[in-house]
Amino acid sequence: MTVKKILSGLLTAALLAAAAGGGYYAVRELTKSEQTTVVYTDDGKVVAGGRHSLFGGETEEIVVREKEEEVPDNRYLSEEEAGEVRLPYAVEYYSSLLPEEQEIVCRQLYNGIKNFDETIYITKDVVDSDEITELIVMCMTSAPAVDYIDSNYSVTVDASGYVSAVEVTYSMTREDSEARSFLLNKSMGDIISHAASGMSDFDKFRYIHDCLIKGCTYDEEAEDAYTAYGCLVSGRAVCEGYSKALMMLCNAMGLPCLPVVGQGIDDMGNSQGHMWNEVMIDGKWYATDITWDDPIFDGSDSYVRYDFFALTDEMMGKNHVKDDNKFFAPPACVSEDADYFVYTDCYVRDMDGAYDALRNAVLTAMSSGDDYARIKCADDETFTKCLSWVFGEGTGAEDIFRLLKEGAGENPDMGYSITGYSVINNKTCRTISVRLKRE
Repeated sequence: MTVKKILSGLLTAALLAAAAGGGYYAVRELTKSEQTTVVYTDDGKVVAGGRHSLFGGETEEIVVREKEEEVPDNRYLSEEEAGEVRLPYAVEYYSSLLPEEQEIVCRQLYNGIKNFDETIYITKDVVDSDEITELIVMCMTSAPAVDYIDSNYSVTVDASGYVSAVEVTYSMTREDSEARSFLLNKSMGDIISHAASGMSDFDKFRYIHDCLIKGCTYDEEAEDAYTAYGCLVSGRAVCEGYSKALMMLCNAMGLPCLPVVGQGIDDMGNSQGHMWNEVMIDGKWYATDITWDDPIFDGSDSYVRYDFFALTDEMMGKNHVKDDNKFFAPPACVSEDADYFVYTDCYVRDMDGAYDALRNAVLTAMSSGDDYARIKCADDETFTKCLSWVFGEGTGAEDIFRLLKEGAGENPDMGYSITGYSVINNKTCRTISVRLKRE
């Protein structure tokens, strides 16, 4: 066969790596030496076997193959067959927002991966080579139970640059995956079985939030760090594992939950790839990040933060930036109703309400045996004044000790001390936690 033309084409690689904030998806362009050689043959057909890393590891050498025949139309799911594929909630949500042809491709991809197909044929002339990585990232990120994809995949591209097939390798057998699923479902079942009956949406989410934080430790070196299995079974994960575990538990308990992929920004302005969620509580969407609510410091076993519990986009946007992926379109989060501090009346809108908010926080904490009384301030000025007051620069110390005495008196069997307290604060989230002492 005579080769008529040889071109260089750039493919992208989706990398999943660990960072201080957790695992993340980031897209990079291949270097010049990694560029795929696209070979146009006499009949204009081409297979560019560009192997990119999707779930971590180094990008392997690009492999180029030639193909003479077109992919038969009957090799991929028809529109009717694709419509019968049952998708995980988040895949269903995001794919339903796409044009119909792209939604069908998403269903074809998910169905092939669910069935461990090594070659997944998709409808031709729909998704090009520049889009396929983002589509696969959306599809796999939104399917939290799928954790058996190997680190590399290949795409079949025609002369116009459209993908007609994806070749996938798997990190385990179907039997091994089913064994892991059994353990994963058992762990989820244990958590769900201990949930109180008749919970409100808020209480359900708080229960799930606290269970995951108390049951998992952030660990970049864990073998299953990027999976729900790592979070729920092994108890060690990074942000992707936390996020996927949250999706699975929320959906199982009737709370719609979506993944969000982007960048987390630290106090110095440095950004790192990150993954968090949006959850629906009482019919309204909220941004949430349980990874960042899991504090990493000595003695933090009993400390659960609610700084990123259920936020608006505006509040989350202070240190979270969503990636630009055309296949991700998270809903807007504008309500404050389920913000932990608003919901529990521990929200300080101005200094006139600071004492009442802290009193409510202290009495609530002591009545439930919590070691922390938490409040949140509405703006930076109120936060600064409130923090100064709580630290006792004025009459604050007297107020705090008065509250400690009141709370301990109402809960004598809890063993709280009234002789001292310490303070943890988060300036970005404008939260203040008073750590209560025990006798």
